[in-house]
This record gives sequence, C-alpha cells and structure tokens, in this order.
Amino acid sequence: MAWRSAVLALFAVVVASASGAQDHAVPQTPQWTEFQYPDRGFVVAFPGTPQVTSTPVRGQNPLMQHEFQVSLGDDTVYSVVVFEYPDGKAPKPDTDYYVKLVNAYAKGSETRVRRKGAATVAARDGYEAAAEDGRGKLNHLVAIVADGDHIYMLASAGPKGHAQSKDAKRFLDSFRLLSDPPAQSASTPSKQD
Repeated sequence: MAWRSAVLALFAVVVASASGAQDHAVPQTPQWTEFQYPDRGFVVAFPGTPQVTSTPVRGQNPLMQHEFQVSLGDDTVYSVVVFEYPDGKAPKPDTDYYVKLVNAYAKGSETRVRRKGAATVAARDGYEAAAEDGRGKLNHLVAIVADGDHIYMLASAGPKGHAQSKDAKRFLDSFRLLSDPPAQSASTPSKQD
C-alpha cells in the first residue's frame, strides 16, 4: 500500500504541472532533443530541456523517485518517472501490478481510464493506458515498463486528442532502455483489459 501513496504523490505533481505550471514553459514550436541518462538506464527525446528532481519515497526508504519533466505552455506535460529500488527489491511486474499503477495514476490525476492493456515498451513487455479528465479537455497517455531494480513510468498529458497525437507517440517511441532487452515471449498480447 505504501507504493500506492508514493505513486499518488507523484501524480499530484504531474497533474499540478499539467493544469497550469508555466515555470518551465518552452517555446510554442518545441525542438525535440534526445537526452541520455546512463545513471538511470534510459534515453528519451523531450521537446525541451527537462527539469530533473530526485526524492526519497516517504515510508519506502531507500526507494528513490527520479522525475524528468518538460511542460509546454499551461496544458501539456511530458514526464519520465523512475522508481529506483535497492538491489533485488523491485516488485515483479505483472498485469495486476500494472493495473494497480494505472489506477493509482487515474486517481491521482483525477482522470478516468479509457483504454488499457499490455504493450511493448522499449522492446519489452510493458503496459499502456489512456485516460482523460471528466470534462474531456485533457488526455493522458501512460506507459510502464520494468528493468531490473527500476520501474519506468512515462506520462504525456495534453489537450483533447493528445493521447493519440503524433507528439505523444513520438515521446513514447523515443524511450529506450540502455540494458539489453530480454528475449520477448512468443506472444505479447495487445488485448484490452
């Protein structure tokens, strides 16, 4: 249950950013640039220079939460959150685990999940979901994937239609893990839950 509190705290920050934070706004025509974070094990393209924060997760020390985020204007956010567990302490992700994370995201962001299911994320078995606020004005696209002692959550939020936008897809498709991907199972389902 403590992980849920940590995830909810994270999403409160993401929602606050998506609903008006202009501190780190970038120009209207963003320049997408690839950023490499070898110490966190990933590469991703952002439409601006991300703000980076690292904080211990309360009640879960030494679990660390690292967030890399770019806000565009007052309604679009791109974010990668890395939950870094001590060696050998990361949960074993399965569909139930991913569903819990997506539901925690929806609760924390005050959105309703519209679509969710297994997906390939960074050449690995992962999970993807789309959500929207109750007014249908903001869309969120979320992808989750695990790699050893790291759980990665990518979130892209923006105006209506954003979850299906070229930029949301570009952001997710640019994400790569720096470790070798494991051999994928013969059947990676893409069904809807």
